[in-house]
Order: sequence, then C-alpha cells, then structure tokens
Amino acid sequence: MHNTLRSNRLTLTLSLAMLGLSAHAEENTKDGALPVVTVTAEHHSEDLQKTPLAISAFDEKALEDKQIKSIRDLSGQVPNLTLSRQSISYSAQTYSIRGIGETDPIQESAVAVYADDLYIPRAISSMLDFNDVERVEVLRGPQGTLYGRNSSAGAIRVITRDPTQETRGFFELGAGNYNAQNGRLLISGPLVDHALYGSFSAIRLTRDGTVSDPTRGTDVNNIDIQSYRGKLRYNPDDSPWDVQLTLAGTFDRGDTTSYTPFDANGHFDKFKSYSSLNPKNRLDQGSSVLRAIYTIDDHLNVKSVTAYSAFNQPVDYDNSGQAALIQNNLINYNQDYATQELQLNGDYDDFSFSTGLYLYRESFDAERDNLTFSVARNRVIGQGQYSTTDTESYALYGQGSYKVTSKLSLIAGLRFTREHKNFDYTNYAITTSRQITGTNFSADSSKSWQSTSPKIGFEYAWTPHLNQYAYVAKGFKAGGYDNRAPTKAAAEQAFSPEDVTTWETGIKGDFFDRRLRANVALFYNDYKDLQTNAYDPALGVSLRTNVGKAHTYGVELETLTALTNDLQLTANVGYLESQYDDFENAGGAGVDANGKQLVFSPRWNASVGLTYTIPAGLPGTWLAGTDAQFQTKSFANALNDDVQEIPQQTFWNANTRYISGDGHWTTTLAVKNLLDRAYPQSVGFVPSSGARYYAINDPRTLLLSVRYDL
Repeated sequence: MHNTLRSNRLTLTLSLAMLGLSAHAEENTKDGALPVVTVTAEHHSEDLQKTPLAISAFDEKALEDKQIKSIRDLSGQVPNLTLSRQSISYSAQTYSIRGIGETDPIQESAVAVYADDLYIPRAISSMLDFNDVERVEVLRGPQGTLYGRNSSAGAIRVITRDPTQETRGFFELGAGNYNAQNGRLLISGPLVDHALYGSFSAIRLTRDGTVSDPTRGTDVNNIDIQSYRGKLRYNPDDSPWDVQLTLAGTFDRGDTTSYTPFDANGHFDKFKSYSSLNPKNRLDQGSSVLRAIYTIDDHLNVKSVTAYSAFNQPVDYDNSGQAALIQNNLINYNQDYATQELQLNGDYDDFSFSTGLYLYRESFDAERDNLTFSVARNRVIGQGQYSTTDTESYALYGQGSYKVTSKLSLIAGLRFTREHKNFDYTNYAITTSRQITGTNFSADSSKSWQSTSPKIGFEYAWTPHLNQYAYVAKGFKAGGYDNRAPTKAAAEQAFSPEDVTTWETGIKGDFFDRRLRANVALFYNDYKDLQTNAYDPALGVSLRTNVGKAHTYGVELETLTALTNDLQLTANVGYLESQYDDFENAGGAGVDANGKQLVFSPRWNASVGLTYTIPAGLPGTWLAGTDAQFQTKSFANALNDDVQEIPQQTFWNANTRYISGDGHWTTTLAVKNLLDRAYPQSVGFVPSSGARYYAINDPRTLLLSVRYDL
C-alpha cells in the first residue's frame, strides 16, 4: 500500500511538472523542432508520442547517428533493456527487459523478437544485423494482447523497408582492426511500373578472433556471417491488394564463444582462453513470409501472414575455458516452425481496433554430448541427450481504443491462448571419445496449457503535445520441458507457464516548440511461476524450474533535445528494483533465494549521446556523434553469490561521417568500446567440477566504411 501511494504521488508530481513545461511550449512547429516518429506497435500507424505504452523507436536517421548496425548495438541504448554484449555465438542473442528475460539461448524467450512479420521464438538466430532498416521498435512491458505467446517481458520489432516505385540502392564496404571486413548491398525498385516491385539485400561480415587461445595456438571468437533477404511485392496503384513474399537466409560460420577462466579470487586474463576444444558454430537458417493485406476502405483492412522458418546449428564449445577436459559440449540443434495469422484492423476517428487469429506449430530437436569432470568422482562423466519437443498453439485476440471525449480514450483488449507440447527424451551414457555405451533412461510426456491475457487502460491528452496513459495487463509465457533433464522424473515433469500482471503509467510530452521530447514510465510487475534455471547440488546440474513469486518495479526516462539546429542530445535512464519473493531450494535443499535480486537485473542503467552537424563550410555534410552507456552490477545466479557477480560497467562509442554534396557518397569512421574496457558479461560456476569462467565483451573495434547510394 505504501509503495502504491508513493507511486501515485510520483505520478502526480511528474504530471504537474510536465504540465508546467507544456505551458511554455507553442503549438506551431518551428525550425529545429524534433520530427514526428511513426510506429506500428499497435498494428496501425501512430505517432510515437501518442502510443499508450513504453516504447523506444529508432528510425533510419537515429540508427545511422548512433551507428546501430545490429540488435546487439541496442545494448545500453534503451532504459531497462539488458543485452549481453557476448553470447554463445554471434548469431545468438539473449535479452532482458525490466529484469525479465531468458539466459538460456535454447529456451523460448520472454522477449518476443520479430523480423518484419516473422516471429523468432529463441535466442538462436535472433541476433539480426540491420540492412535497409526503416525502424526498430522496443516495446517494454507485457505485450500479451497483440503479440501473444512469450512476450511477457516485451517485444523487439525490426521493420525493414518494402520495395516501392522508387528505385533505391547502395553498396557499402568497410574494414577495421582484427582484420574486420564488412560488405552491405541493396537494390530495390519497380519490376512492373506501379504494380510489381522487388528488392534484394545482402550482408557479409568477417573478423578475426579477439581472444587468444595458447592451448590451440590460435585466436578465437571470430566472426564469419552472411545473410540475404529478397522481397517481391504486388501492389498495383488501383488495387486493394498489397501482397509481399519475403525470403531470407542467414549462415554463420564463426566461432562459438571461448570462455575466459578465473580463479577463486576472481583473477582472470582478459581476452585469453585455454579452451581444449576448437569452438565451432555452423548455423544455417532460412525463412519465408507471405504477407497479404486487403484494404476494404480507408479505415478497414484484412491482413494475413503465413510464415515458415527452419534452422540447423551444430555447436562445439568448451564451457570451462581451460586446457584440461573440464567441461565441453558437442551439440546439434534443429528447429522448424510455421505460423498463420489473420487480422482485421480498423482505424476510425473515434475508434481503432485489431482482432485476429494466430496459429503456431513447431518442432525443436536438441542433441548433445556433454563431458564434465567430476571432482567428487575424480573422473570425467560423459552423458548424451536427445530430445524432440513438438508444439501446437493457437490464440484468439482483440484490442481496441475508443475516444470517449476529445481528450480521453479508453483501451481494452483480450487474448485467449491454448498450447500443447509433446516431449520425447533419451538420456544415454558416453565415453570420453563420445561412444555410446548404453541408455540411462527415456521419457515421453505431453501437457496442455491455456491462458487468458486481458488489458484495460486509458489515454488522456492534457494538451496537443502532452499525453498520459495507464493500464493494467497480463502476460503469458508458455510452459515446457527440460531438454537437459538428468533424471526420468525431471524429464517427465513439465515446468509451468510464466504469468505476469503489470501496472503501468506514463507521460509523453514535447516541449519548448517541440525541441525537447521527454517520456516517463512507471511500472510494477507481479510474476507467478517465473521460469528459470536452478542448480541442484545433489545432482550437480542445473534444472529448469519455476519461481513461485517475484516482482519488479521501476522508472524509465527517455529524452531527446534539439539544443541547436545542429546539435542533438539524448539522455535515458532506467531504475529497476527486482526481487524473488518465493524461490525455495534455489541452490539445493534448504537454500532459498527469497529477497534476492533477479538475475541480470542491474538496478540502474543510463545512456547519454550527442549528435553534431559540424559547420565546416564543406560542400557536403560532416557529422560527429558519441554516446556512453552505464549500468550497475548484477548477478548471474539467483543466490547473488559474489563469485557470480557481473560488475558495474561503462562503455563509450564515437563516430564521424562525411556525406558528399550530391548525397551519393558517405564515409564513416566508427569506434566501439573507445576506452577498450573488458567486463564479464556472464559468469559460469559449476561446483561439481570447480569450473569458473567468464564471457568477456569485445575489445575496442574500429571500422572505416565507404557507402555509395544511387
């Protein structure tokens, strides 16, 4: 109750303060005013400042100004968004929003990631590189009504440009330290005037390893990736149809991460691994998406999205980072899934809505050989696992907004989800040469769940440039099975779905002739059956389980200021309190994590950036930008042990660009991690083997690139 009253007082204070600011703002837009950013987070085009939820949006200019070239570059740029700067491979990325995410890349994420209309359910293959991207949207908080399964923490949407009548194209070549070589290509335009359009984009990125491995006499953690995307769009001028086929593929031949070992005192040699295994990652991923939009009239349309995606990924990695055989894995992942979504979207003067049907079907195979040295047994233990998880899910949903008065709008939504999973699992014994010696056990189980996710709220326009929203909503993350289960009972026991109820209010305003944009959000999340991994010392393994209860709350502030016509300042800050309320036996029998901070949940994160158009009197345009990100410490395990602390860290980036007078040529020099800081991004500790290891962020990298636009 005290927290609620405190939150209400804070909301009122912020509202009054922003009302005071708005009194100084004029209605007419003047030179130097910040541009309107259009988003489609709620299935229709809308001004970012009038969208009633916490959303960070980066348009093409913002992405270039900050040199955000991939999802990983969003790290530190969004309040309470935590992205590890080092994951199991370049093409895999784990996420956390407001303290909730998924640390295991093969588990279904709590942050829904979309590449255009394609849903990406797991961290594997979710690290998207940007090419011809129109906009990136980061939606914070549960998005269960419109985005459904596995969006209990939020959603990340990467929206690329569709081909149109306009002929566009560019090629870009870059080179940097560690023998980095980058290439990007786009061609887009009409195939049949005013009817049929096409585009093709390609990315090729390579870089030598940044970590030395004396054991193997080579550098590791290299990058070798290529991705392609083609679009064919049918959209005649006088036709109600807009039909587009998108084909995409990603191929990763880089290393898996080689971990850096550390001792009991936390000492480690940055950018050095002693891995006994040659780290390999061979991802082949492809997708096809057929999107069809039929416009009934100026206010109403029907949208269909049919999608299929699959990947195969053999992975070899050494968990311990030590020369001796302490812990290593040979893994093969296979996934294929299909989705079908039908939407009816309406946008009228007083009423807007989106309603639809969503179908999802997936098969996910995991095959792994694990070798782990057991201190207790004084020998290497070999174990293999093979599993298949088949998922069928469907959902019915609807959300609408009704304008009661010229200032007040009411929001309501509801989503019903039903999901069924079949799990087939075999655990077998292997030798150190990975020969199968027999089956330990097998299991076959199935389970169904269903969930209803409502949302109700309001939006109030205090002035034309000051809006407040508030809502209460529920989110849902599907249950499942542990494909690393060490016992038959553990394999047959499904973990439960994750449920969240969130309360949020926010204020969005443009002030001082729209030269200052400031958005504030306050939130409280109540989690039930939060999914996580917990270590069982009796078995010497980590198990997939549920936390009884947990909660998070905090404040987020985003600002963008046009200090002059040539100088822009961005400043963002996020404050987060997170706590396990009911997490018994988190570290084994009788070892609870109640009252502890959620994993990978820094209390503070902040960023500040400047973009300056330099008045150099040159025939073209010369720009310079810099940004810095900061976050406080967090923990890699629920017990918040010192040995698994992620330290406080600060990163600084800088870039400069020159655009020729005719606009065709752009030369860019970008420096990431300017101060060459090395921090642990994740921490591993396996008591059964005594292995302790870090994953360290990339060192300072420089890239000089030249781009030509048609």
